Amino acid sequence: MRVLVTGASGFVGNCVVDQLTERGAEVVTVGRYARAADASHRAIGGHHVLHRPDDAAEVKALVTEIAPQCIIHLAGSSSAPSIADLYRVNTIFAANLLEAAAVVRPNPHVLLVGSAAEYGPVPDADLPVIETFPCRPNTAYGITKLAQTLHGLNAAATGLPVTIARVFNPIGPGMSTSLALGSFADQIARLSSTGGRTLNTGDLDVERDFIDVREAGRLLVELALSAVGQGGIVNVCTGVGSQLLDLTRRLIACSGTPIQLRYESSRTGNSNVRRFVGSTAKLKSLGLSVARPDFDTLLPAMLARAQSDATNSGAQPTAAS
Repeated sequence: MRVLVTGASGFVGNCVVDQLTERGAEVVTVGRYARAADASHRAIGGHHVLHRPDDAAEVKALVTEIAPQCIIHLAGSSSAPSIADLYRVNTIFAANLLEAAAVVRPNPHVLLVGSAAEYGPVPDADLPVIETFPCRPNTAYGITKLAQTLHGLNAAATGLPVTIARVFNPIGPGMSTSLALGSFADQIARLSSTGGRTLNTGDLDVERDFIDVREAGRLLVELALSAVGQGGIVNVCTGVGSQLLDLTRRLIACSGTPIQLRYESSRTGNSNVRRFVGSTAKLKSLGLSVARPDFDTLLPAMLARAQSDATNSGAQPTAAS
């Protein structure tokens, strides 16, 4: 099976490509820039450069040339220089892909990867949140991803095989430093043995539904390569919340170094809700089980990766336990 993957070089995208190649799929990636061969992805069928994701004609020509049987659309951004740029990346690109997929025969199955940020604030009484909960996103990122979802649902209503996967909080080595735990691992790794022992954080009194990025990748591929979720929205989550403060303290413990926490009001994430957990009921109804993250393995691995990155960039990391 030929699978077109956008956003393949991203945190989740790498895991998706690994899963696809393990299953023998012919993976074709699409990006804004040319790239060198990746030894870890030797089975990739090719890489195509897309200069203008917001150019419908270019997207259509590229998808028609590749003629995939499946499209996994992971490309997106949590921030951009302007609202217009955010819509171009998170909404218009997806809309163009859907239009292009509609002209390929037979139509490829399109998996649009959305975000839990599409829901917006959800009252505790409605948690864990189910896919039919009315969305009221309160961030530009969530709004643009919800717009992507609406384009997907509209395409599905016209007969195009589309599934929308709402991914909650993927966690693992190499996660972006724009995310809380990724930032904390990076900060800890870069603390000098003679320097300060302070970790700058935002509000840690929050609960999130974290999922191992490899498990998220596995579930996305399951949804992409089967017809079980077609035409609807599926939460990709664990159904279990974890306290960010607890995970931060455990990450510090992995370093073997006493570190103080310092709250900075300027540090805010993409979501300002206090508690957020997804429902796995639909995922399970489709015959898909989900494993909870093993933080005892993930947190040390995250710190080790951050220390390696810090060393390669010339910073002096702390000693790991």
